[in-house]
Amino acid sequence: MLTRTFFNRSPFISNPFAPLPAGAIRAAGKLREQLIALRAGFLSGIPSLIPEAGPESIFYGGSLSADPAAGRALEAMLRTSALLADKELEREALSLARRAVEQQREDGSFGGDGASFASRSTMLRALSAAYSITGEKQYLSFILRYFKYLQSAIRDNPLSAEDALHTADTLDAGILAYNITGQKAFIPVLELLVRQSADYTSLFHSFPHRTPISNQIMRENWKESDGSNEYLEKLRQTGSGANLAEGLRAVALYGVITGSAKHLSAAEHGLARMNHLHGTPSGGIAADPLLAGTNPSRGISVAAAAEMEASFETLFTCPDGVQFADQWERIFYNVIESAFAKDMHAVQSIQQTNQISICTGDRFPFAKTDAALFAISEKEALGAILPVIPRFLMHQWMLSRDDGLCAMGYAPCQVRYRLKDAQIQLTVESNYPSSGTVRIHLRMDKDIAFPLRLRIPAWANHASAHIQGDTVEAKGTPFLVISRQWHDGDIVTLNLPMKPQIESGYHQAVSVLRGPVLYCAALEAQQSQLETGEITYVTEAAFSHAIVTDEPIEVVTDMDETLVSLRARAVPAGLWLTTDGNCDAPPMTVPETDQQHSYVLTMTPYADAILRISVFPKYSFKR
Repeated sequence: MLTRTFFNRSPFISNPFAPLPAGAIRAAGKLREQLIALRAGFLSGIPSLIPEAGPESIFYGGSLSADPAAGRALEAMLRTSALLADKELEREALSLARRAVEQQREDGSFGGDGASFASRSTMLRALSAAYSITGEKQYLSFILRYFKYLQSAIRDNPLSAEDALHTADTLDAGILAYNITGQKAFIPVLELLVRQSADYTSLFHSFPHRTPISNQIMRENWKESDGSNEYLEKLRQTGSGANLAEGLRAVALYGVITGSAKHLSAAEHGLARMNHLHGTPSGGIAADPLLAGTNPSRGISVAAAAEMEASFETLFTCPDGVQFADQWERIFYNVIESAFAKDMHAVQSIQQTNQISICTGDRFPFAKTDAALFAISEKEALGAILPVIPRFLMHQWMLSRDDGLCAMGYAPCQVRYRLKDAQIQLTVESNYPSSGTVRIHLRMDKDIAFPLRLRIPAWANHASAHIQGDTVEAKGTPFLVISRQWHDGDIVTLNLPMKPQIESGYHQAVSVLRGPVLYCAALEAQQSQLETGEITYVTEAAFSHAIVTDEPIEVVTDMDETLVSLRARAVPAGLWLTTDGNCDAPPMTVPETDQQHSYVLTMTPYADAILRISVFPKYSFKR
């Protein structure tokens, strides 16, 4: 098993943090239960759910096509096995990884003649994870041989416009392999890849997509397009939520390789524009699957959300990358958790912030009629989401350049790492994100001094940490840093105050958040079953509520803060219509009323409700 962490070597830009090796973190709490369900369901069923991602894939010597889902499924298997210490799953995953290595051709290519650059990229990411688990040099040799192949292949035949959009994972694998080996042969190939990659940097700095893509093209024209219309193809490529989310990490990696400040700043600029023009209070961007504006009834693609999470995790290793951590958590605890069915046996490809039905129909301009259903048949969404939970857990803690441990998130877990000459074990006990109280138990085989960095989210005003009778107050910086001599048995208690906050958004409407969790009015769902077996949900419940913004919001919780609801003062919002199974935009004006016609609206976490209203008109009695 690999026990080292690797930072960027010169000439690449220095990174402040680096991921711990696979196996350093063990899952606990609710996310462990989700991983167990993922392992028993989707991961065990890959051969039947996505045959091209299973053992019969040409990546492993089979006869089926080289699908991008193969690399994503293998990555999910490898990371899940490490987080659960599941030796059976690890053996199965490593068997596939070794078979992939054995299939590499003499010239360094792999995946057969039909393998796309993008599908090879996802496999490179998986094989990098295999190296992190085993430390076996065959994976590094595989990557080096492929990069030597790439150097001549793309020099003579540059990447296509489609392939140029998907270089991020190949760049990431090459940087990692260079940092481990110091082989300078990687550098010219990485520089060549940057030159041939899509110009996400200019796109993010100028960002032309200021309105929904559906405002620029009719659905009929889109469906009839055969790929020959250059304008439509450019819209499809540069307006795709998933592509743009992947582009966030691509530009950061361009900057790491070239040192260009324009590249390094592009992710921040691009994300700010996407959040402003297409953002949702659940943390994702509206894309169904093309950019869709900020109307809360527009769709949120799970593939785009999955790519966004992967990009944030790459950005953590770049200068100032910690600024993205709040949105990383918000997307996970809202969009990702609600994308899975309650039994973790199906995935919803496109969800809505205001979701009053889950049914078939032309719900979204560029999606299939069944995109809103929970299903197992949507290969792209299923493949995209499989690695998200294990990757999220593996980035809860990272190593800092000054030999310190850094908490990026506070999900329950256990961390084991050899720091300097001491074996450290951190056990994180929390009900986060339901509770902002986090206890970190430290065990070690000898006393050792090192900095412990605890990320302080922007919403956590007056955060503090307590240790051995001492209190350390957060200073408004991204991290609360505790540098001291640590002893076996030390306990750090972090307090992140979670006061409910009202956030303004679409057309003066508002949302209610507590910590990273978006709250909603859950709607009673009526179920029915289609002939294909999928379940549809519709509601007959009233959803026309307006939140009174000048009244306090009450937090209702059980003893250990595992179940938390909010009580907000509300009034009737008046006429709020529906169209084709979607609720219309929240009304901009609310009929005047008085206190006696107000009522208490109980709100639950976004991911706990199948049907929900999360964006409300606002109302004030102080008119």
